[in-house]
Formats: sequence, C-alpha cells, structure tokens
Amino acid sequence: KWYEQNRSQDTLANLIEASARLANPNTGNNAGGVGSSSASPKKKRPKAKRAGSNSLFHHHHQKEEMRIAVHIAGILARQGYIIKLCRALMLYGAPTHRLEEYLSMSARVLEIEGQFLYLPGCMVISFDDTSTHTTEVRIVRTIQGIDLGKLKDVHQVYKEVMHDVIGVEEGTERIENIIAAREKFHQWTRVLIFGLTSATAAPFSFKARFIDLPLAFCFGCLVGTLQLIVAPKSNMYSNVFEVSATVIVSFMGRAFGSISNSNLFCFSAITQGGIVMLLPGYSVLCSALELQARAIVPGSIRIVYAIIYSLLLGFGITVGASLWGIFDRNATSRAQCSDPMSPYVAFAFVPLFIICISILYQAKWRQMPVMVVIAFSGYIVNYFSSVRFVASPQIANTLGALCVGVLANLYSRIRHGVAAATLIPAIFVQVPGGLAATGGLLSGLRTADMLTNSNSTETPTETTHAMSTVVFDVAASMIQIAIGIAVGLFLSALLIYPLGKRRSGLFSF
Repeated sequence: KWYEQNRSQDTLANLIEASARLANPNTGNNAGGVGSSSASPKKKRPKAKRAGSNSLFHHHHQKEEMRIAVHIAGILARQGYIIKLCRALMLYGAPTHRLEEYLSMSARVLEIEGQFLYLPGCMVISFDDTSTHTTEVRIVRTIQGIDLGKLKDVHQVYKEVMHDVIGVEEGTERIENIIAAREKFHQWTRVLIFGLTSATAAPFSFKARFIDLPLAFCFGCLVGTLQLIVAPKSNMYSNVFEVSATVIVSFMGRAFGSISNSNLFCFSAITQGGIVMLLPGYSVLCSALELQARAIVPGSIRIVYAIIYSLLLGFGITVGASLWGIFDRNATSRAQCSDPMSPYVAFAFVPLFIICISILYQAKWRQMPVMVVIAFSGYIVNYFSSVRFVASPQIANTLGALCVGVLANLYSRIRHGVAAATLIPAIFVQVPGGLAATGGLLSGLRTADMLTNSNSTETPTETTHAMSTVVFDVAASMIQIAIGIAVGLFLSALLIYPLGKRRSGLFSF
C-alpha cells in the first residue's frame, strides 16, 4: 500500500523551507536545513602566532643555558684529564721534581687556570675561576711506584694531547685503560727475577765468585717473596718488612759465610747481593734532584725518609750479623771476598742485571735494547773513573750519571723516546757499586764484631760511639752517591736541552 511506504524526506524538507521563507523573508538562502544550521555553530578563524618579546627572551635564554652547559662540560672534562694524568704520572715513576711543570704546561695548553703543589705521595691541585672568583681544590693521593712500560704509554698520551693530536676525552679514556690494564709479568715471575737480579748484581758490584751466585739467588728470591707476596697481604708486617728482611739475609749470610773457616762462601757478596733491591738509591736520588731543583718541601721530606730508611738497613745488618755471632764465636768477619773473579768477566753480568731490572719494573721488550746500551755505557764510565779516582767515588758516580744522562737525552731528542724510562735502569746500575765502594753496608759487620767480641776493657762510651758512627755510614754513603748522580743528570740535561722545551715539559731526570 502507498501508506506503508517511506515518506519522501525531500518533499517534507522543501515544505518546511517554503514555510520558513514566507514567515521570514530575510533568511534568504541560508535558511535551508534548520536542523543542520542549529546543530553546527560557525567556526572561528584560527589566530596567527605572533613572536612576542617574552618568547624571544625565552628562546635567547635557552640558547645561553645550552652554551654555558657545553662550556662547563668542556672545563670539567679538561680538569678530569689533568687529574687522571697526575695520578698516572705518580703511579708509574715520572720524575718527581718535574711533576708540577708537566701539569702546569698541560693546564696552560688546555686553557685551565690551575696551581699545583707536590708532596711525596700526594698532589694538591687548585682549579681557579676568575670570572666567579671561586676555587676548587682536589687532592690526588696514590702510592708511587715504577712501571716503565706504562710510563711510556702515559707519556705518549701526554704528548698527543699537548700537540692537539687527540682530545681530552680520548686522552682520559686511554689513561683509564692504561691504569686498568693488568701487569705485564706475574708476581711469582717477578720473585724469580728478584733472585736473578741479586745473582747478577753480586759479581760486578760486590766482587762475588761463581760459587756465591746460587746463595745470592736464593736470598734475592726470599726478599722478593717477602716484598711482593707477604707484605701486601699484611699491613702489620709491611711496617717491619725492610728490617726483618735485612736481619734474615744478614743472619743467614754470615752463617753460610762462616762455613769451612770462611773459605767457601763470601759473606759480604751474598749479603749485599741479597738486599740489593732494598737499597733506597732511587728515593735518595729523587730527593737530591728535588732539592737541587729548589723543590724544598718534597725534597726535605723525602731525604729525611731516605736517611731513616738507610739507618734501618744498617741496623738490620748489625742485628743479623750479631745474632749469628752469639751462636758462633768464630763467625766470619771478612769484609772482602778472597780470590774474586776478574772485573772484565764481571762485565758480562751487567747487561743481564739491566734486563732483570727492566723485567722487574715491567718494561716493554722493545725498550730493553736501548736501556741495556745506555746503562752499560754508564757502568763502563763509572768503573774506569772509580779506578782513576779511588779516594772520591762520588766523582765516578757524577761522570757515570753524566754519560747515561747525555745518551738518554740524545735518544729522546733524536728518536723521540722517553728519557726518564730509559734512565731508571741505568740509575739502579750506578747505586750498588757506589755503595760498595764507600763500604757503607758492611759497616754493620764491624759493629757486630764489637758487640759479640766485646770485653771488659772496652768502655761503654767507646762502644756506643763506634756503633753510632757505623750506623750513620750507610745513610751518609747513600746521600753522597745520590748527590753525585743528581749533579751528573742535571749537567746532561743542560748540555742536550740548554733552552729547555717550549711546549711540553722535559721528560727526563
């Protein structure tokens, strides 16, 4: 049916529109679709964004904050690099009297305002900011040691940063990797090297014979075990390590030296060879260099420590020899070896000693040939000078140090090597022979004889005076040797670098 169909919506809409026009003629054409016009209101035109003064100021403020943040981050990165460099140089045996110079030059190149004060085992760093009138003080404390291989790597990073080859971020990362790297040689390997060092030092420094070398090797291994294995595990024992090791070696050395009426083993050679790595020659040399470089505070502190340390060694030798004298009234008192090997045969042990020292202090294999040549040349000059100047062994030490200093600085200038790392084995070659020439170590033997063989005719005053004189012989001998070596090293640096180095510090003693 028609009434059942859908009604026409268009017809109904047209009727409503016509009615609206008749009722209000002003509506015009917009009156169509009343429902639609009333349902959707007219949209407003969106306003255009204008750049007001507040938004411009905010944008400028954000850019300024970003610039300041980047600037501060750069300053902190450069300061962090200087702190890492300081720690690495102190850890691996850089010349102590030039540490402040290295850091000051690095700060100047990196445009950092800083001041540096070195004390033994500690560096006080002050970073200044003149714009805000503020100062930040940092203290770097670390145990100073010697690592010739890592010292070369740190010097390479130092040079590349100074000459703008790499940035401070990469330099800091490389120094952190160097510090985190494990040691080149294992501890027990170094204990064996301790023994070889004692065995190779005894012939040319203390006139040992071939039969004395096995005992010197055993004593050296004993000292190496106490120093590398036992002492790091016990803080209580580390305080008496030097005295105890010297007492044990002196006691056992006199015991073996007294066998067969003192004709089998040489007491002086095996005892001095056993404790050769305990001699504070390097520490005394650093103090003499610091005092000569006008670094009064660290030089004074270090030389007092070295004197006390030397007195402890002399005391240990006296106690050990005296203890065996109590058990054996006929104990040996010989301060010289009978029938020593030829000095020209002993020359063959010098390169072996240098190689052992290089391994002991973690040198790289490619560094060793130069170290052997320079140190052996210095020993040859020292030996023939000591034959010429018998009454003054300090002159021989000065000439030997002058020779090794000139060669090492020439190697640094021509081949761009690290003179400081090359010089350290040569210094260790100079010290034992000089100490043996002055007779400082064996002065404790005379005191031991005086204690064990004293009689009622000797007054306590005479005995005490003799003991005091003998105890100070070791310290006086060490200081005399160190002064001679220090003068030679300074003269060598003056000859090769008369005007110094302009951009980076002189990496030499």
